[in-house]
Parts: sequence; C-alpha cells; structure tokens
Amino acid sequence: MKVQETIRTQLDFWHGTVEQMIAECTGDILHKDIAGSTVNSIASTYAHAVIAEDVISQTFLQRKPSLYQTAGWESKAGIAFPGVPPAMTTDWASSVKMSLPAFPEYAKAVYAATDAYLAGVSDAELDRTTQGPFGETTIGWMISALLATHPVGHAGEIAALKGVHGLKGLPF
Repeated sequence: MKVQETIRTQLDFWHGTVEQMIAECTGDILHKDIAGSTVNSIASTYAHAVIAEDVISQTFLQRKPSLYQTAGWESKAGIAFPGVPPAMTTDWASSVKMSLPAFPEYAKAVYAATDAYLAGVSDAELDRTTQGPFGETTIGWMISALLATHPVGHAGEIAALKGVHGLKGLPF
C-alpha cells in the first residue's frame, strides 16, 4: 500500500469517528467550558482540527487559500478564521460559537478536498519541499507526520471532554 492510500484510509476512519462523536453532542455540550481548567471546549477543539486540516491540505501542501477563506465558510459557520498557521489561542478558542449544521458541512467539504488531493498526489510530489508551520519540509513529511496525526490527537481530546461531560467518549 502506498503512503497516500494509507493516509487516506487513516483519515477516513478518524473523520468518521470525529463526526460521529460531534453528532452525539448538543450545542450546550459542544460549547461547555470546564471552570478553572485550561482545556478548550469541544467546539473549539473540533473547529481547530478541521480548520487546521484545511490549511495544511490547501495552503501548505497545495499553495492555495483555505476553503474556509474562499468558500464563505467563515460567515456560514460563525467562527473567526484563526490565521495561518491556525493557532488555537485562548482568545480564539473562547470566542468559538459553532453554527450547526453549517460547521459539519464545512468539515465534510474539507475531508473531501483532502481526500481528492491525496488521491492524486504523486510519489515524486512527496519529495517536493514546502513551507509548513515549522519551517521548510517535504510534502511527504507534512502528509505523514502532520496531516495524518493531527486529527487523531484532537479526537482523543474530544473523547475525553465528552467523558468529563458525562457522555461516552469514543463511539467504539
């Protein structure tokens, strides 16, 4: 199996898992803060994960503007664009008030765009250098070390937060 196919399979699994976890949350649970803690809400963690994938896939890998910026998602989803790279600052995270079902629709568009990119990326392209959030690196590194792992960490955060709020975390 090629690295592109492996990453597509991994992302498909975690995208589905995250979307299932989010669908089980009410608006109150999505935006609930934990008093006295330094963790973010489920909504801000989810928003960061999806916007980051959009920026990684579109801006860093393909050198295009993010879908969030070009397809009107900021006004539809009601969340300010956090910039490039999409840092999850305390101020930004606390401002997130997610519009449902608009944001999950944006997530589906991001997932489809990422999958289409990965389906067409050549082996030779994996060796091309690009600017990433940590400086110059290769496309292959960005795909395997960042794009493929970033949503998994945030899925774990969302699962833990669901558990803190009295819900089942991961759906399996």
